[in-house]
Amino acid sequence: MLHYSAMDASSQRLTIRELGHVSLFVRDLEATRRFYRDTLGLVETGTGKGGRILFFSAGVHHHDVSCELARAEEPGPQPKGVPGLYHIAFDVGASLEDLGAARRWAEAHGLAPFGETPTSFSVRDPDGHEVELYVAAPR
Repeated sequence: MLHYSAMDASSQRLTIRELGHVSLFVRDLEATRRFYRDTLGLVETGTGKGGRILFFSAGVHHHDVSCELARAEEPGPQPKGVPGLYHIAFDVGASLEDLGAARRWAEAHGLAPFGETPTSFSVRDPDGHEVELYVAAPR
């Protein structure tokens, strides 16, 4: 694993080391819990804001995904192309066999894979967020 300082002294620019976490607004905390914990296998590491937020970890950080109960009942009208979440990506292994196993797992849990590439596919969480599952491209 490469390690960088927060500031690159030679160029005086910020250097991002890794993704810290992704935060989502969701409509149903129980459906979210079932998806991220029970289906994808992330560990639920806690709650926040009086139970309005769930935290999930892939094992390294306290949380990689936080899911907060949306404050509005339904999403409002949005113009086409509005900035927002595109997808979350999770590394699921080191081989195409690992990717195939992840696909079989997703399908067995009622998820419909889409957007396949040679090294990835995507599924949707209960709120329609795209979740990419991938393996590193063979070198």
